[in-house]
Amino acid sequence: MTAQFVLPTLVAVALVCSMSLIDWRLHPRVALPVLSAAMFIAAAGLLVVLAGAATGFVLGPARSSSLLEWCRAIPLHHQVHPAAGVAALSALAVVGWRGAAVLRARRHAIGSVDADSRISVIDSDDPVAHAIPTRTGCVVVSTGLLSALAPAERRAVFAHERAHLHLGHHRYILLAELCVAAVPLMRPLADQLRHATERAADETAAAHVDDRTTVARAIGAVVLGPEMTGVPGLGGGSIPRRVEALLWPEREKLASRHVSALAVGIALTAGVAFGVQIHHFGELLDHLCNSTT
Repeated sequence: MTAQFVLPTLVAVALVCSMSLIDWRLHPRVALPVLSAAMFIAAAGLLVVLAGAATGFVLGPARSSSLLEWCRAIPLHHQVHPAAGVAALSALAVVGWRGAAVLRARRHAIGSVDADSRISVIDSDDPVAHAIPTRTGCVVVSTGLLSALAPAERRAVFAHERAHLHLGHHRYILLAELCVAAVPLMRPLADQLRHATERAADETAAAHVDDRTTVARAIGAVVLGPEMTGVPGLGGGSIPRRVEALLWPEREKLASRHVSALAVGIALTAGVAFGVQIHHFGELLDHLCNSTT
């Protein structure tokens, strides 16, 4: 395996991880597709490299085996050093374990409520509000939160969580968590994406109850509430920034068009690198399975 095979993914991952160093403050309509696409590109590129190295390592010693007539030859420039092969297999195992943990947590959250229920009230003093993507979509709230809110604020909470379900924010959050499982350095981008989902739901809730102050008060009630992996909740993102954006929208510091264009450009460049990586991976599979010795 040559450096040429690995280079496109290194470029893509480096570009996306460099995005993690910047607080982009993108508008939610821009942040959700751009950040999620960038994270997916980096994580997928890394998995392609690891899968390629692992495949070359596993099939390399068996290239003369009569049991693998369909894949008997591996050209010299695609042979994988044993150390690289073991490292790739180990990394794939770690990524698989971390990704499975995310999926288990999400599955546990979905299984904790009735699949046909639209509202679930749990007996807890913690201020809890989550949107669980069941078949009908379930809003989970705690007795501690409900007791701390006025009726209008309760309506704001339910409007906020329903907005998450209607806009499909759980899909963005799950994708981000799985990408972080593969590339932990992208955690800041995942946090920015979660913040974008919360801002989008905040604005939807404010329009529903026609009172931005009410939504801000409801958000303030869950400052110390726990987050749930893989699903959106009222306490996600930066609470101070969300409250400020609701109470003083003119103060919200969103990225300029030039900054937004830069973020899109970086994501597109990473996408091109990923396309080159896929091309190289296709060539590797062709060599593995179609060459003859």
